[in-house]
Amino acid sequence: MSDADIARTGLAQAAAHFPGAEPTLRRLALSQPKFRDLCEEYALARRSLAGLEALPDAAERSEIGDYHTVIAELEIEIGRYLAEAGEG
Repeated sequence: MSDADIARTGLAQAAAHFPGAEPTLRRLALSQPKFRDLCEEYALARRSLAGLEALPDAAERSEIGDYHTVIAELEIEIGRYLAEAGEG
């Protein structure tokens, strides 16, 4: 998966998390490279979490909690971008 595909996936996931903010999220992704990077990080973290949760020993994996924390922090950061753009 290319970086652009990962960024698009993260953007779609962010839009699902922040309903109604998709136009602003898309504008931010087009105009701000750091926001695109944030979307990539978000997609990668969510993909990693999904992979860990699919493992047979998922209940024993402490890193799952770490990924939940990272994802929550990335969502806060995305929310900050939206607030600065007048969306929040």
